[in-house]
Amino acid sequence: MVLVVGATGRLGSAIVAGLASAGIPTRALVRPTTDAGATRALGVEVVSGDLRDPASLARAAAGVGTVITTANTIGRRFAGERSLGMKAVDDLGNAALIEAAERSGVRRFIFVSLGGPALNAASPFSDAKRRTEERLAASGMESVVVRPDAYQEIWLSAAVGFDPGTGQVTIFGHGQSRVAYVAIPDVAAAIVALAQQPDPPSIVELGGPEALTRLEVVEAFERAMGRPIKRRHVPRPALTVGSVVLRGLRPELASSMAMGLAMDQRDSGLGPEAFKRLGIRPRPVSEHIEAVAREIDGGPR
Repeated sequence: MVLVVGATGRLGSAIVAGLASAGIPTRALVRPTTDAGATRALGVEVVSGDLRDPASLARAAAGVGTVITTANTIGRRFAGERSLGMKAVDDLGNAALIEAAERSGVRRFIFVSLGGPALNAASPFSDAKRRTEERLAASGMESVVVRPDAYQEIWLSAAVGFDPGTGQVTIFGHGQSRVAYVAIPDVAAAIVALAQQPDPPSIVELGGPEALTRLEVVEAFERAMGRPIKRRHVPRPALTVGSVVLRGLRPELASSMAMGLAMDQRDSGLGPEAFKRLGIRPRPVSEHIEAVAREIDGGPR
């Protein structure tokens, strides 16, 4: 039995679908207020619970051999769900999940962390990821830490001010450092494969096959759409100040600014080797750009 925490998110739902397709008995921890109809339709067992409720974590982990967690608050906080504290969920919630898994005799724990410079950014989100990695390393379980580079679907979207459809995009810093953007379905496929491997590595770093700068991504969108895009740069000093000032009030925004700054200061250095070892052909970011351009009004048909 595999327990997936964060099963209704974009990455988590893709993992659940992959596990179900592979015929792996799967259980999903879903918050009581979340619609789990699509998850149940896959034949997945759904357990109601919350990372802030240790008793529910104990029930969810009972009889489980592998735990996979993608759960985090940053996306939901950007969507306006401010009742979810990043410290309570991303940090202490994952700590409670590790403890519940150990007590239940879970053998393998797969944790989705951050890849590249973002992991070492001075932000609430990055801090929680690092602390969870440390707790896992000190646990008695077989830990697998997955460190994907920036997601194409998130870091090249309106959620972070990158919306080529409006004719203007926001670039954190200079925009000249290289990022090996990854696709969410590819990361999900890698995690499903790692859940089935007899002896997976303890750290898996996932990068896409094309490492582009933010400016090169904008140029690629311009070519695909056939029209210019205005660049709005957020200076590095503004990112530094914002990541500090907003840390307590808006940890999700502070985290995005800190991670954007860290990603602007050096190349990620990641590549597709781990994907290839798992038998996965990762989607190049250029394919994502072409697909998005086709969806934007005025893009090539």
